Amino acid sequence: MANLHRNGFLSSSRIQCPLNMEEISFRWFSLYYLALGILLITGGGYIFARIQAVTDYIKHASKLERPPSMWVRIVKYFFMFTIPCFILSFFPFSWPELIFSIWSLIIVFTTGQLLAYWKHTSQAIKENTDQIPKKTRFISFNMVSLGFIMFLLFYHLQTRFAV
Repeated sequence: MANLHRNGFLSSSRIQCPLNMEEISFRWFSLYYLALGILLITGGGYIFARIQAVTDYIKHASKLERPPSMWVRIVKYFFMFTIPCFILSFFPFSWPELIFSIWSLIIVFTTGQLLAYWKHTSQAIKENTDQIPKKTRFISFNMVSLGFIMFLLFYHLQTRFAV
């Protein structure tokens, strides 16, 4: 952390008032990649460590009339953070950030559809309860691997701006 503060995106020696769009974009993606990477790795590890509890929670959620409010909030906040990513990927134009933003929008759209049609989603969960632990394990591994990809994107961003 001290190294990031002295030489990295937290350094005040690089900051000029007012901040330009490139600086804002650089700082946003740096913070977002780090935070999302940490959340994905810890969340995936937690899910993997507690497969049975998560499986029971999903089975319980499938019995609800509406999707769990926590799931709706997660998708909503992910969408709210994706919009600035999409806009800031054009300042300066950056293919990795634009592709990441479009990928994020696709994830939001897909999960939003699953939650919007909850009656059908919950029915599919009920019909395939025996596959929930296997699918949950797969999701947890994907979350951890995506967390590491976020760290690689952070590293790529840092080296591209030659911090």
